[in-house]
Order: sequence, then C-alpha cells, then structure tokens
Amino acid sequence: MAQVIIEAAINGNASKKLNPHIGYSPEEIANDAIATCRAGASIIHFHVRDPETGKWVQDVPYYAEVYRRSRAACQALLWPTFPFGDDPAKRFSHFVELSKDPATKPDLGAGDMASVNLVGYDPATKKIQGEETVYQNSYATIRYFLTMSRELGLRPTMQIFDPSGIRAALIFLDQGILTEPLLFKFYFGGPELPFGLPPSLRSIEAYLDMLKGVRVNWFAATLGGDNLPMVPLIVSLGGHVRIGLEDYQYAREGRFSNPQLAERAAAMIRAMGHEVATPEQTRQILEL
Repeated sequence: MAQVIIEAAINGNASKKLNPHIGYSPEEIANDAIATCRAGASIIHFHVRDPETGKWVQDVPYYAEVYRRSRAACQALLWPTFPFGDDPAKRFSHFVELSKDPATKPDLGAGDMASVNLVGYDPATKKIQGEETVYQNSYATIRYFLTMSRELGLRPTMQIFDPSGIRAALIFLDQGILTEPLLFKFYFGGPELPFGLPPSLRSIEAYLDMLKGVRVNWFAATLGGDNLPMVPLIVSLGGHVRIGLEDYQYAREGRFSNPQLAERAAAMIRAMGHEVATPEQTRQILEL
C-alpha cells in the first residue's frame, strides 16, 4: 500500500465567471484551502487576488492572511505562485518576506524550470488566446529561484512544462544547487492549453526515463483539461496527484468545487488499495 499525496491548485488566475467556487479574497481562499485539505489534499497551491476585481496581485499582506487563516484550522503544506516579469528578485520577493515570520513561511520553495508559450485554445471556435505570450524563465532566473529556496531552507517544487525543464533540474543537481529527493510537478497540456507533452502513459514514461537513478517525488497534472481520468495511471506508475480549479475550471462539466475534486481523487486512490497521505505523512515523504 502506497501513501499518495494530493496537491490542489485552488484558484490560479481563473475567473468566477467560469466557476463561482474560485476564491478571490484571502478569507475565501483560506476557507477553500481548509475545506480542500479536509477532503484529502495535503498540499495547497494558491494565488492571491484583488478581493473586488479578482485581478491577480502579489500583495504580501494578502498572502500572510491566507497563511494565518489556513494554518489556524489545517496543517496542509501551502506554497504561493510566481508573477511574470524580468526581475527574478522581484518575482521571488514574496517568498523572502513571508519567510521572515514562521507563521507565514511557505512550506515549499519553487522554481519554474523552463520558458514556455502559454496560450489558450478554444477547440470549438479554433481561436488562440495570447498568441504573443511567452512565459520566460532563463537559466539565470531558475538558478536564482533555486538558490533562494535553498537559502530560505525550503525544498523547491519544480514545475516541468516540457523535457527541457528536467534537463535543467539535472544540471542544477549536478552542480549541487539541488539535493535529492527532487520534487517535480509534471504539467501536461490539455486541449485548452496546448503546450508541452499531452497527458498520456508515453509522456509520463518519457519523463521517468530521463530520471533513472535519481530519487524523485513526482506529481502529474493536466492544465487546460480534466486530470481525474489520469489519476489511476499516475498512481500506478508511482506518482502523486495534482488537481484543482487553477488547472481546469470544469465550466462545462458541472462546475465542481476544489473539495469535490479532492474527494474524487481520494476515492480513486483508496479504490486502488492505497492510502491518501496526510500532511504529516507528506512532510515525511518529501523529506522536509
């Protein structure tokens, strides 16, 4: 019997127009984090938003409020997002500020391990959104994120958008900037976000083949598509599961909530004869 971790990415930059369960205010985000943790997710990833407009912001007081409210009621591991931009120090500054207080210190560091064309696609209308958008992460930027994570005493979760992200991580491991076990999130591109590899057995196997001989804890997610059908495959290959309304809003599939998604993923894991990891077990598995 394996202990399988569920991570929930609970809001991202998605709109309440797509799914009313997406949190904007710190109170909404924290309440959603608590409910999703109780439903089975032991890691929560979140963005902070302007409470009125829902605009993605990077206000440290908002982040701090989410941490304080969430930690008053649950023990889930919490980690925030990155903004876009050219200055890695500015992009990582909220990790530094939040880490000054044990009550708000993130449980994980982070590094987005490659540049990627993050465009939206509507298969029904055949229209592309954001054709000029490039999410840029140079090696110098990645090095800064990973080095700062280490200095703050945080194991970084590394976002893998395509195979070049794994190659970068292995170089930084060889240089001693990273230590095993590595922590990877394999992001596969669904129908609405056509980047990287598609969610499939061969895609996961391609990544795992690159990691032979390396101790790694890995999660798999489908961005721009439903990841729930992938759960049995992910678990059978030894992986952990990421779900959540940041990755896919289920606007046409019943507008599920994050706790409902966590409950469904947890039920699948248990039906396979495995255990859903608690926050304390998650810390032990990830060697935090």
